[in-house]
Amino acid sequence: MELLGRPCLVQPNPSGRVRCEPGWHLGSDWARGLKDYDLWFVWAGRGRMRTDSGETELAPGSCIWMRPGGRYEAEQDQTDRLGVNYIHFNLLRPGGRLPLSDFTPPFEIMHTRQPDFADALMRRVIELHTEPASSAVAAELLGALLMELAREQASDAAGGEAAGLDRHHRELILRTAARIRESPAHAPSVEELARTAGYSPSHFSRVFLKVTGVRPQDYIINARIERARQLLAESDLTVGMIADALGFQDIFFFSRQFRQRTGRTPTEFRRGRRDS
Repeated sequence: MELLGRPCLVQPNPSGRVRCEPGWHLGSDWARGLKDYDLWFVWAGRGRMRTDSGETELAPGSCIWMRPGGRYEAEQDQTDRLGVNYIHFNLLRPGGRLPLSDFTPPFEIMHTRQPDFADALMRRVIELHTEPASSAVAAELLGALLMELAREQASDAAGGEAAGLDRHHRELILRTAARIRESPAHAPSVEELARTAGYSPSHFSRVFLKVTGVRPQDYIINARIERARQLLAESDLTVGMIADALGFQDIFFFSRQFRQRTGRTPTEFRRGRRDS
């Protein structure tokens, strides 16, 4: 993999997933014994961590890239105990470990916008690391996670704090758009989508258009037409069955919408695919 323009390999070391016990805290002695990098991901609970840069709140989505020589002291909210994934690891270059002096981690503490992704990938690395035959796969997955977190951090830094609200809008709309594409036949109305997002319908439509370049109504229809193209090409469902499956009110309305967006009727599209 390549981090900050530097080719290197990742070597996972001990790892695990824990729910911290009542009374748990991380004292100063722990950091003094740290001999390799340690990546934490908080998947539950609340707490605080003190580093050389100050004190930071810990919450689900917090990622901490700890390095030997740093200060790391933590405590948890005893009424909302921390759940943490951790993976110790080394960075290698040809001939041995990459010296600490040759590499500065791209972040120390960040709050990822992709908590499900980070949690799932770390859990898989933790599982695979217990299987000697799968250690290479575990290393590749951990490397991919580190690169993605570094990319996200760099993107956030480039956007600046003023872009925080815009990022929130963008992430929410992109999640909504993905939901529509996953099941276009069952896409909620614009009013329902707006209510789920916490916006008025008019504001939701403006933000959706700004992020995707398409009005939400058109995005839903486009997603249905794209799925129809796949079904016409890959299945033996009749045009009427496809129209019904994708939520069109009747076959004639479906054919008209399909032709407006593709230049051909569904039957012409299917015939062209089979003749090619």
